[in-house]
Amino acid sequence: MADCCTLQPSHPTLLDDEITALSLQLEEIGIYSQSKKGKYAVNKAPDIELAYASFQAELGNYKTFIADQQLARSIGAAVNSDGVIIAQLTSEEIQSHEDRLVALQISNKDAEIQSPPGRVAEETGKTVLDWISTATESQYAGSIVDFSDTETDAGPSVSYAARQEAALKNLSKHFKCAVCHENFHSRLIVSLPCNDRYCIDCLKGLFIRATKDDSLLPVRCHQQPILLQLVSKHLSADELAAFELASLEFHTVDRVYCSNRDCGRFIPPGRVEQGTHRAVCERCNTLTCAICKNGYHHGMDCPDDPALRETRALAGEEGWQTCYRCKSIVMIKSGCNHMTCRCKAEFCYQCGTAWKNCNCEYANEARMLERAEEIVDRDAVVVLQPIERQRRVRQVHHELEQNHECGHPGKFQRIFHGGRRGFRCEMCDTRHWKYILQCRHCHINVCEDCRRNRV
Repeated sequence: MADCCTLQPSHPTLLDDEITALSLQLEEIGIYSQSKKGKYAVNKAPDIELAYASFQAELGNYKTFIADQQLARSIGAAVNSDGVIIAQLTSEEIQSHEDRLVALQISNKDAEIQSPPGRVAEETGKTVLDWISTATESQYAGSIVDFSDTETDAGPSVSYAARQEAALKNLSKHFKCAVCHENFHSRLIVSLPCNDRYCIDCLKGLFIRATKDDSLLPVRCHQQPILLQLVSKHLSADELAAFELASLEFHTVDRVYCSNRDCGRFIPPGRVEQGTHRAVCERCNTLTCAICKNGYHHGMDCPDDPALRETRALAGEEGWQTCYRCKSIVMIKSGCNHMTCRCKAEFCYQCGTAWKNCNCEYANEARMLERAEEIVDRDAVVVLQPIERQRRVRQVHHELEQNHECGHPGKFQRIFHGGRRGFRCEMCDTRHWKYILQCRHCHINVCEDCRRNRV
């Protein structure tokens, strides 16, 4: 009898057979018990009757256990198959309650809105937070239902329970956003390939800014690309379309913009006719010549752009260089000949060819010395004596020669105490007053945003 009660069904599909067999056994014992009634004195049942009664109770308990296991598997299967829908509905409920919590916090800070009594507001806020915590744990627990063959039918193993407990603990954690430095629930944080964590609003804001600032493209953090899939569900249809258009513009080599000066919209390559070079603006329907980028020449060959020819001639006279990829004109002030255009093309400033495809010197000595002097004067807290200044210039000049192709490895150092002038980011030209980040190798000064998303 003991062996019968400890048997485990070998597979979920055998549960129905087990229950049927147990029901038949209980029915037979019931018939036998009815046939023996009245054949012995009350409270003096023979040992065989006591044994049958005990066996009947054990079979009943085992049948209840099998039925409960069958119900648990049925619920688990339902959660597993409908997990996506359950998670979506729960997420919507959580968002609704979080919006309510934000509204309560705003109303508490607004003097013109009548606030509820402090005790009521505190209890309401606590109720909302408790509900969010419970709901998110339930949502996550429902998403990790597992029917792995490594688990026994008697119940979850210790390792599985430990994994589930650890997962729930992680879900209830709060993390700090690397950009705004606010703490957010783990559900509202996105982990990036560089191991930085962004809140949804900051990550969304980065992609939206990239639609207007191509120096942020391709979107990246610490030189690691950020996939659009991480934020696409949080962008509206218009925001997503704007980003995709900006990304297409960035990757287009010979860009065409609407010749209507009141419009100036980028015209995708798909709206440029290959034979006639006629580009049609999808916003104002203006026709533009894809060769000279002026108004379309109806029935005439393109005479090229005389203004552009004059600009190119001036660039040649001044020693400016033209990017071989996007045709932008660039001017160097100081530093080496290694140029990196906004379109991310790298070329030699002296001859204009792709970097490392020429025999030019890596730098102009005068410009390198000028850059060293610029760094020393920028970082000097007080006016330096001529001898000390020359010593520092020689030291920095040597470091620049060693790191003229700096990839900015390792962590940047923070420089504080910028004085009245503050600090200027050498990438976005923004002024900062608290501190600036400086590369330990090439001494470039950049702000936090540029260190993450532009360097």
